[in-house]
Amino acid sequence: MFPYILWIIGLILIFLEFYLPGAVLGVIGALFLLTSVYQYALLGASPWMTLIFFAAVSASVGLLIRFTLWRIQTSKSKFSIYSHHDQSGYVASHFDKSAIGKVGVVSSDLKPGGYIMIEGKQHQALSNRGYLVKGTEVTVVGGQEESLIVTPHNK
Repeated sequence: MFPYILWIIGLILIFLEFYLPGAVLGVIGALFLLTSVYQYALLGASPWMTLIFFAAVSASVGLLIRFTLWRIQTSKSKFSIYSHHDQSGYVASHFDKSAIGKVGVVSSDLKPGGYIMIEGKQHQALSNRGYLVKGTEVTVVGGQEESLIVTPHNK
């Protein structure tokens, strides 16, 4: 009877881990489950019966995880930990595509990154030709993430 009690306690602790994250309850629950298998083996069960018990414990953990994830997603409570609203995530910054082809002036040395001014507006920039000193005229040839890619302007 004792291994079955440990089994149930272990499953309850793993279930609670989903709602009280921090891995403590999950680790303790796993220890309870392993101890239940060990205690079952100590009761004098055959190796095959112990293996079947271990398989049952493993299957119950898998089913518990599936049930818990389903329960979290289908919960309608206003206190649910699952967001049913738009989860569109983080939007990465991007460069100004309209600046491609324009001429600007380096406002801080590009080593190779720094800032340039185009039509009175400051932009992050990367030089594809290495170091460029402040005051150098540059042409925007492309972009990468939030920075414009520039080359020295040919007059």
